[in-house]
Amino acid sequence: MRRVLLGLLVAGLAFGGAGCAYYNGMYNANKFARQAAQSERAGRMDEARDRWRSAATHAESLTVRHPASRWVSDALLVEGRAFVHLGSDAEAVPVLEKAVQRARSGEQRSEALVLLGRANLALGRFAEARQALDTAVADGARGPGGEALLLRGRALAGLGLSDAAIADFRASSDPHAAADLAAAEVAAGDTGAAGALYDSLSEREPYVEADWRSALGRLAAAGAEAHAAALVDALAARRDLTPGERSRLLLDDAARRLAAGDTAGASDRLGAVAVVAPDSVEAGAAGVGLARIAIAAARADSDLDAPRDRLQRLILGGGTAGQDARALLRMLALVDTLGAAPAAPDAYWFLRAEVLRDSLRAPRLAAVDFADMARRFPASPWTPKGLVAAIATGHPRPDSLRVLLDRRYASSPYTLAADGVGVGAAAFAALEDSLRRTLARRGRRESGDSTRARLGPDIGPPSPE
Repeated sequence: MRRVLLGLLVAGLAFGGAGCAYYNGMYNANKFARQAAQSERAGRMDEARDRWRSAATHAESLTVRHPASRWVSDALLVEGRAFVHLGSDAEAVPVLEKAVQRARSGEQRSEALVLLGRANLALGRFAEARQALDTAVADGARGPGGEALLLRGRALAGLGLSDAAIADFRASSDPHAAADLAAAEVAAGDTGAAGALYDSLSEREPYVEADWRSALGRLAAAGAEAHAAALVDALAARRDLTPGERSRLLLDDAARRLAAGDTAGASDRLGAVAVVAPDSVEAGAAGVGLARIAIAAARADSDLDAPRDRLQRLILGGGTAGQDARALLRMLALVDTLGAAPAAPDAYWFLRAEVLRDSLRAPRLAAVDFADMARRFPASPWTPKGLVAAIATGHPRPDSLRVLLDRRYASSPYTLAADGVGVGAAAFAALEDSLRRTLARRGRRESGDSTRARLGPDIGPPSPE
């Protein structure tokens, strides 16, 4: 009887130890992991992160206190999963490598391999990610919805194996695979196939802003600007987008159109932002953009009046747009100051044109001002420099300026340099040095600072044209 009771007591103690390991460690780890996943699905990301941290803490406690417990494999998997969801991928890798080794079932091993692939992929370790995911796929693991194939496709794309990546994306049933396939098609140069995929996704998939904005940028950069613009129209027409999301799509497309030289199309997009999201941060950015376009199109000083008024209104709204507007107005005020300089007016008129060209991105008005030096300062040693700059900046009558250079300023070092004549280098350098010293002297007299400091980091003494 004593032996039976002693045996029951030993068994009870052993069960108690195992039960303590489970209830104090594994039970709580699983509870917090479930709650964290629920919080993620509900979009409560801060709450989810707190719960993933708790899950990782309880799981780690079990592995440290009870290293021989049967629950260690479960705990390692929960801890690794928590680290992946927290973005702590460097911490996740060694935990998941142990989870693969200690897995007690094929299901555990499959999940650990897929999570290990995800962590390595996030770290940019494409070869290691591929190795883990190759094993997962070979073991028949697909993960939820073909996740193993999706992740392996991303690893293959990172390794530059585009054909193999495309094959995995096509084979995966993961709902994210179609977007990755489209991106891979763009990278492979097949914008037609990619555009068709994006057309389909724009109609049926939930809108994820970061994914779509980057996808449209890639598509346009690959030469399919018109298709990207059409997709912007399709997405902007969807009812599930917020005004902010819709206006950011329009702002992106305006920037792409402006970079391509389509100022009319860019203006249309920017104007639409004010309709979609009035009194928003995006509307302020659009207002600054429209002012920049108007400044760039200016051909006379009077053309700057309208953008000045717009910028003054934007300052009242504050925020980033107000700061940008204030900076542009300071540049416009600087242009006025340089144009009215009483001493060394020829040098400062040239600098005014440079500010218009290089800082305000107003090449048309800059070209007019450069060329106007021949009328304002016909005897200035820097007028030929202005005429050369006017031609280079796109003056509408370059031939007449060329004739003027040859007739009136044929012996100028600037004219000789423009003609490719390799003489007069010393005289050229002397003129450039004189111009810099003239500007610097006036800057010191007026403010005690150098001209470069007054004009900002992107404006300095004129460089040879």
